[in-house]
Amino acid sequence: MDISLKQLEMFRAVVVAGSITKASRRMGLSQPSISQQLAKLEEMLGTPLLRRNRTGLISLTPAGEYWFRTGDSMLQQMENSVDEHRQRFIDNSVSLHIGVTPTLRGRFVAAAARIAREEPGFTKFDLFYGLSSAELVEKLRLHQLNCAIINVDALAEDRNSFVITDIFQDQLAWVVPSSVPAAEVRAALKPGPRGEPLPEPLGHFVDVYSNQQLRAQTEEWYRHHLPGSSPTFRAITYAAATDIVAAGLATAHCPMSMLPNLPDVDRVKLQFIPTEIVRNLVLVMPKHLLTLPSYANIYRRLVDFCRDEYREEMKFDAIRLVTSTG
Repeated sequence: MDISLKQLEMFRAVVVAGSITKASRRMGLSQPSISQQLAKLEEMLGTPLLRRNRTGLISLTPAGEYWFRTGDSMLQQMENSVDEHRQRFIDNSVSLHIGVTPTLRGRFVAAAARIAREEPGFTKFDLFYGLSSAELVEKLRLHQLNCAIINVDALAEDRNSFVITDIFQDQLAWVVPSSVPAAEVRAALKPGPRGEPLPEPLGHFVDVYSNQQLRAQTEEWYRHHLPGSSPTFRAITYAAATDIVAAGLATAHCPMSMLPNLPDVDRVKLQFIPTEIVRNLVLVMPKHLLTLPSYANIYRRLVDFCRDEYREEMKFDAIRLVTSTG
């Protein structure tokens, strides 16, 4: 099919504007010209994309909804590619579009922004939070990100397109309110039947539902170690889960990579017991960018920071009960 980006651009403009009349004003094109190109697009696809009422307003058919999403992604990718071309070959500018999950917050974000800002030719630092590594990989595929920190398991089909460097193992900790006595925590984790009911916070845990792989491992951990605990609370991020734990309402799992970002006021309300659940985090950047000295330098400095500084800060000195609970 000889579908052009211009046709997709017109189609997107009509959908966004709500009518061909409004789209023609925004694009500076005549209404007949837009109508003719949309008719050709529908003819090539063999199905209507738009429904038009008597007032000229439009709505999407099921095929129109599909091609609006598809066309928007293609146009966004082309716009990003043109922008990257200008940076690489014309302006010699540096723009870092980095994606991370919400566990990498204040301390990490400040360091990454500083590293990008110190590079000659720097123009923009753009941070995107994805709820899962799979979401970040999809953004990399669409050229909406040019750097990301993700779980290496999410890269199964894309390894040939990127430079991938191990930065640290991210171990999950069992996070417990500090109001629960250490003896009660040890007794709860002791194998075998329990004669007394669990202390109130230990009878509940926070279900973090944004990461399906870690969610399944968390559920299995609770079934094995605390079968009497129920997923009473749900949260979309680990940061929100630790807020619930800090309030003394439940326990939760939390990646150790979030520990350097916890404010002191929350740390004193929490105790951390490392679990056997571990994910391997990697820094990823498209291979072609590493041929440019500025991007290669940013990549190297990010790796060094993660390995030499951030990884050490994940070894939280105030972790309690490690030796007593095993």
